[in-house]
Amino acid sequence: MTQRSQAGAASVASAPAPDPQVEEGGLESLYTRGVALWNGGRRQEAIAALDAALRRNPDFPEALCMGGYILADSGKREAAFEFYRRALGFNVDLPVAWSNVGKLLFEDGRYAEALDSFDAALGLRPTDADLWNSRAGALRKLGRLEESAGATREALRLKPRFAEAALNLGAALLKLDRCDEALAAFEAAGDARPGYGAAFNGQALALRALGRIGEARVAFEAAEALGDREAVSGRGCVDLMLGDFERGWEGYEARWVDGHSLAEALGARFPKWRGPGRAGERVLVMNDHGFGDTIQFCRYLPLMAAAGAEPTFLCPPRLRRLLSSLTGIRLVAERSPGERFDAQIAVSSLPRAFATRLDSVPAAVPYLAAEPERARKWAARIGAEGFKIGIVWQGNPNPEADTARSVPLAAFAPLAAITGVRLISLQVGYGVEQLADLPAGMRVETLGDDFDVGPDGFLDTAAAMAALDLVVTCDTSVAHLAGALARPAWVALKQVAEWRWLRDRDDSPWYPTLRLFRQTQRGVWSDVFAAMAAELGALVPSGGAGRTIDIPGAVGELIDKIAILEIKGRRIDDPDKLANVRHELALLTAKLGMAGLDRVALAPLEVELAAVNEKLWDVEDEIRLCEKAGDFGERFVALARAVYGANDRRAAIKREINRRCNSAIVEEKHYA
Repeated sequence: MTQRSQAGAASVASAPAPDPQVEEGGLESLYTRGVALWNGGRRQEAIAALDAALRRNPDFPEALCMGGYILADSGKREAAFEFYRRALGFNVDLPVAWSNVGKLLFEDGRYAEALDSFDAALGLRPTDADLWNSRAGALRKLGRLEESAGATREALRLKPRFAEAALNLGAALLKLDRCDEALAAFEAAGDARPGYGAAFNGQALALRALGRIGEARVAFEAAEALGDREAVSGRGCVDLMLGDFERGWEGYEARWVDGHSLAEALGARFPKWRGPGRAGERVLVMNDHGFGDTIQFCRYLPLMAAAGAEPTFLCPPRLRRLLSSLTGIRLVAERSPGERFDAQIAVSSLPRAFATRLDSVPAAVPYLAAEPERARKWAARIGAEGFKIGIVWQGNPNPEADTARSVPLAAFAPLAAITGVRLISLQVGYGVEQLADLPAGMRVETLGDDFDVGPDGFLDTAAAMAALDLVVTCDTSVAHLAGALARPAWVALKQVAEWRWLRDRDDSPWYPTLRLFRQTQRGVWSDVFAAMAAELGALVPSGGAGRTIDIPGAVGELIDKIAILEIKGRRIDDPDKLANVRHELALLTAKLGMAGLDRVALAPLEVELAAVNEKLWDVEDEIRLCEKAGDFGERFVALARAVYGANDRRAAIKREINRRCNSAIVEEKHYA
């Protein structure tokens, strides 16, 4: 379809000379015939009839409106907008034109303009249920969720068995975390239209949010059987949540990005990378999710390089400097025109490509590092007084994100009430307005207007974490950052958290330094922070941060001590002993973070040292069992020799750490 500007005429298509048979009849007759032919699937004949009508009267608004619809259906959106603009210019009282313009704007992500168009149409047809439902969709995208729910209810009042409106209502209620009501709305959508895959998918989402995981999986399977593509990734997320990574990654591969399938969103420029196997493969790695996902999965990029691939990561510009410490990786903001690659993959698909299972998550941390000079700057500004906790309470404000993950700042008050604790805000942007409305007696420090401003994201946050004893955050990108930096962090999770945090556990296989605190009741944060306060009260002595002395020590000895404390933290059950271990661990990790070391370069040595200490722990347990049983035979001797061998390796690793860090103190070993 094209437009012609001669004498203001418009054409729905470039056509040959007019067909006299088509030209027969009056203006209205031609228009009516064109609409009927289009509805009957006779596209070219319909276009010819409408073109004939527009040749007779280029200002025929109804024909222009129908032409706009045909142009949009043919993918010629700008031409469609022009036809609708002209139609409304001749007759502003065309509700169909306003509605169709609204739908085009909605598809373009111009939700405020779409809402204006739907409202204009409703001004002409206030009892049109479809228009109320369209209005609800725009309101939901704008984050006006209560208004969206109200609009869908009006649509359902006007048209009670309206499946799409019930679906929209369920979506708004789910975003409002009113999951029981959302489930009822999705069930109503299914009742109104039996076999409606989207309704089953909605039911599955609501059931998952309610913690009814088995029922959710069944509903996802039902939706998938009915052809709902989004249900495949939903089922995959359930499998991942349950720890079934083998099935989970396969389903997760069907995820959607910004309303498009993964393949549609990324574009199939090159063959899909299937995982390690071919040395020298040039692989384009594309970003497909938010900052938290990128930080979580960028750990695989060095693994690609180690496996012989040559990865180029299309990195979000705000993360490029943070991720620059990754080794063997090329980071670019955009692909050069004409640049060729052997394969491509989304960064969130890398766990599948590496066949990651629950027991094989590559959890060596840190794999990112703070900039040393920046870390020293923020350590000086923060100071050494008290038990220093960095806090983040609000995540992505996008209404399409899971806003129920955010926590009211006031919920942190039990932590602020503990003597010796300093709460220090790491919140940037949205959410900082809550600092002006703190409960009486609650104090939260801020780090100034220059904290993490500018084009590079998270640099100051990463540096400040090195000077903190602990980070307490909601489920947001800062949790991933703390884990990637190997900083101690507590994550406040809603009752049914995202798949990556699994189920019913307080640790994360992705991040060894994180502890998870989950709601016991949906939407209620008080129990989470009461549990944190109890733990924190044990970590921080009643007199404040407690007395410590600084003594000279080797870097290798400090890292070794931290590794042993982390093992104790996993193996000790006694609450009092565990509190002491965690307190000491927090102090030592803070000291290590302030040392300005290249932790990414040291990571392989740190991982090996931790493994040697874990082996020593197991061997010493076996020795004690032999002693208890009075068994001092060959097994006892072998175990004793294993201790010598492990300690020799442990000393060698610590010596190498000291050498690389130019440690002023080097431990010397001597045996008779």
